[in-house]
Amino acid sequence: MTTLEGPPMTDRPRIAPDLLAALLEAAPARVRRKLDAAPRTAEEWPWSCGDGTWTVAAGGETVTLTGTDLTEPGHVACTCLLGPRCLHLLAVAGLLDAVEDDGPVPETSSTPPASASTDPLTEVVEVDPAGRAAARAAWDAAARILAAGVRSAGSGPRAELLRASALARAAHLPRLSAACVAVAAGPRDHPTPAFDLSAYVADLTDLLDLSLRLGGGPAGDRPPPTRADVGVARRAYGEVGSLRLYGLGGERVVTASGYAGVVTHLVSVSDGAPRLWRVADVAPGDADRVTVAHGSRVSFGGIALSHRDLGRGALIAQRAGASADGRLSGTSATTAATIDPIPWDEGPLAALWERPLADQVADALAALAAPTRRSGSDLVFAGFSVVGPHPEGVEVVETREGRPHVLVADGPRDPLRARNLARIGLDRGTVLRVMARPVPERPGRLIPLTVSGLTGLPDTRRGRLDVSLDTLKWADPVPAAPTTAPAPLPVPSPRAEAALARVLSRFAEAGRETVSVDTAAIARLRAHHLPTGADLLTAVIAAARERVRTVTGESVVPSPDGAAVAWLAASTYLNAVRARLHALAWAG
Repeated sequence: MTTLEGPPMTDRPRIAPDLLAALLEAAPARVRRKLDAAPRTAEEWPWSCGDGTWTVAAGGETVTLTGTDLTEPGHVACTCLLGPRCLHLLAVAGLLDAVEDDGPVPETSSTPPASASTDPLTEVVEVDPAGRAAARAAWDAAARILAAGVRSAGSGPRAELLRASALARAAHLPRLSAACVAVAAGPRDHPTPAFDLSAYVADLTDLLDLSLRLGGGPAGDRPPPTRADVGVARRAYGEVGSLRLYGLGGERVVTASGYAGVVTHLVSVSDGAPRLWRVADVAPGDADRVTVAHGSRVSFGGIALSHRDLGRGALIAQRAGASADGRLSGTSATTAATIDPIPWDEGPLAALWERPLADQVADALAALAAPTRRSGSDLVFAGFSVVGPHPEGVEVVETREGRPHVLVADGPRDPLRARNLARIGLDRGTVLRVMARPVPERPGRLIPLTVSGLTGLPDTRRGRLDVSLDTLKWADPVPAAPTTAPAPLPVPSPRAEAALARVLSRFAEAGRETVSVDTAAIARLRAHHLPTGADLLTAVIAAARERVRTVTGESVVPSPDGAAVAWLAASTYLNAVRARLHALAWAG
């Protein structure tokens, strides 16, 4: 049996949104007020696990959670006389993450075979009445929590969002369901250091935009929903026929929400055009799970390859299954057999390195700015010559155009990649081929996934290093100081749009009542040639401060729809401006 006090465990049970919503709605108002005052009280209680059952010592009472996925009322219990409508059970259940959307998927959501020139995510879809009802419920809940502000939102608005998530899940709208759950975590996390206001604003923008596209919000014209808006459930796989797949490499995944594992990237070639795919093993867990997943067997067509070997191998798959966004999965009819792999600079793999890096980066930045993207659309492939160590990683020069870049780690939770880069930086003059991902807000910075061209690698690695998964067999060096100052890299211009971002963030955190006229911000936007931003900010302020007269002459706050529409328009514009600034900075 394991026992824990303090931070949440990544292997705690997960709760269905509709069950948590029902528990919150059934609780007496006085209990909900206590929960709203301290939504993370249960963090301080001892949690114990044994034989698939969790028990939480809540003072003199005990909360019991049965199973890994809590979907029915019988899965949660408390010894309290008020249970299950007691504070003990609600405090415990409120800390749990939501059950993933992995239920059955209707036939219409299978992925049809597609050529490399088509993108199934752009296919226009029809939303049925149940889906439109879920979208309306999601919009109403999101508009109300925006109007009140996450700081004041409590268990009531959270229950509305969770109920909308359950409706979306039942209507086979996995992306809308997940968006509701993401925003619903805001009221719970706001009093803690775990809350990130910028991430919450992004989640709220995504939820409002998505629910509007799917049929929520006020009447009016809206773009037709696509498969990207619907999302891809975990089991939404359709047959894509036969594929000749070549492994490109893998990367570690460790998320703040408690998931960890490995993603392996592959490429197939059809009609002369390369098409990228991925095979993932990501599940609840911490960083220790990455090593296990890297060496575990891939469940795909009966092959006996680990993720480590698949990233360097090759295979032929018959009747392969795939999702619309490029995730591969073996169906009951899938068969696969290994074939001889090829180097990166030969045959169909060499085509990935033929496009100019600037064009690849532009496409990758656009993909990273989109809420949904196809596998591999955010990756770039380029050749670099190592200049030497850099304070952020490794300074390199692009071999075709001679432009400087820096290979960097993905933040402080990426120590292995940082150590490997420190060692690579000592091999000045080495010419590398790199599969990487650009960092939008840091021009010239690339996060390398896999590199080839290093000397001294074991034969089993076939000349490649998965930078976040493999360890270079040399002693960890002390990075040498650069012999010359690194070449200056382009940086974004002063953030003129920051004035708009501050108002939108204040609105989302504290509600419409805190928004005041900000003539200085409006003037700054116009002075920096962002007149549309100034107009949208003016509209947001007007909508937040709007009052209407009742038949008796009283001044009251109107429906939150108008303010939500104005806020969404301004937030969407802000994201577009930032994406454009990032693209311009990368282009130099």
